[in-house]
Amino acid sequence: MQEKNISITILDQQHHLFPTQAFLTYANSVQVGARMGIHECKHQFAWEKWNCPEKTLQLSTHISLRSATKETSFLHAISAAGVMYTLTKNCSMGDFENCGCDDSRIGQPGGRGWIWGGCSDNVEFGEKISKHFVDALEGGHDSRAAVNLHNNEAGRLAVKATMRKACKCHGVSGSCSIQTCWMQLADFREVGNYLKMKHQRAMKLELDKKPAKAGNSAVNRGIIAHTLRRIAKTELIYLEDSPNYCVKNQSLGVQGTEGRECMKGEKNLPQKEKKSCRSLCNECGFRVVQKRVEVVSSCNCKFHWCCTVRCEKCMQVVTKYYCARKEGGKRQVNKTKRRDRAQRH
Repeated sequence: MQEKNISITILDQQHHLFPTQAFLTYANSVQVGARMGIHECKHQFAWEKWNCPEKTLQLSTHISLRSATKETSFLHAISAAGVMYTLTKNCSMGDFENCGCDDSRIGQPGGRGWIWGGCSDNVEFGEKISKHFVDALEGGHDSRAAVNLHNNEAGRLAVKATMRKACKCHGVSGSCSIQTCWMQLADFREVGNYLKMKHQRAMKLELDKKPAKAGNSAVNRGIIAHTLRRIAKTELIYLEDSPNYCVKNQSLGVQGTEGRECMKGEKNLPQKEKKSCRSLCNECGFRVVQKRVEVVSSCNCKFHWCCTVRCEKCMQVVTKYYCARKEGGKRQVNKTKRRDRAQRH
């Protein structure tokens, strides 16, 4: 539900920027792109203390409650990337009357043995339209707005950075004496992985976090612009330290890790999942409890001519692991809160 809310917020605030027909043309792509970005955010942080919770997505679009933490830097970047990615894809597929492949370099030599050809994805179009929809959410001139705009741009640049060259061979009897090549979007998971890496080394800025006062907005923008000039546009930045994600905090949209599922026992798990019980439970002062639960899955699947696959529904009992309070758990959680406050001071 909140994924839908964030995309609707983007659309509601941009309606005045486009003629009605143009707005309707792009609106669906923007919604799909925003949802894709949030879905990727949830995937990338699935086994971390902050797991892109729905409450955070709602707060991130509420002007008076916005934060600019390391985590929301990723949220802004991946949302902007998702909108640009979908608009670009739809453009190249011919879904928009005024847009198609990027053919600006067709026929030009690209390198030894190949020339530009084919249908390059039109990222310039996707970038331009996505800026109109996403960046206009930031109407202020304060440092938080500047940081969010910077992270939006980093998200769009991630789409460009992960593009790959695709080629087709030409020549007698498949000799591949020359190739035509074009640039195409990578799978969106690659964009997510790229931005997750950027998130891990995001930079904290020390800026004036107060909104610009009347009469000094130009000065305020100048100070912010000077600070940001020293930082590469591809890097994620943030202003505020992250709250303690172990402990539930409704006002900040933090759900805490009590009750979260973690992974244990399987040898071939990715590193993040393998360490998830320690990260989500032990480090937050909780214990790991195991529960036997019934899971329904497809089984005994058979191919039927032509052309369907039919499966039975099988039930099996599996062991799952969750974070739970220790004996005297209230005191333990309070100790975690005190330790978090001590680390801040």
